[in-house]
Amino acid sequence: MVNKILRFITSMRPIADARRGFCNRCGTCCKLPNRCKFLRYDEKGLSRCAIYRWRPPSCRKYPRTERENLTSQTCGYYFIKFEEPAALVGCADLDPQITGTLREIVK
Repeated sequence: MVNKILRFITSMRPIADARRGFCNRCGTCCKLPNRCKFLRYDEKGLSRCAIYRWRPPSCRKYPRTERENLTSQTCGYYFIKFEEPAALVGCADLDPQITGTLREIVK
């Protein structure tokens, strides 16, 4: 239950810029940590959500970050690695908000 609460709270945050891919309808994420009562399968064996239009943010955004992707073996989403721009090397002591802004500028 603690994991579900944590997942709901973190779902209010934005999706990582590094996320790529698409939902391949495997349904694996709908079984974390227990099978969702709204999980259904069509005649082709692809998963679907019975409340798709009203699904909670944690479902809409899964996986939000690479760390949250507990289903990476089956999930259609993946995360790319960004290299640190040369302009930011040695800027570790700067305010994170400033380095975030600089990252956006040098992208």
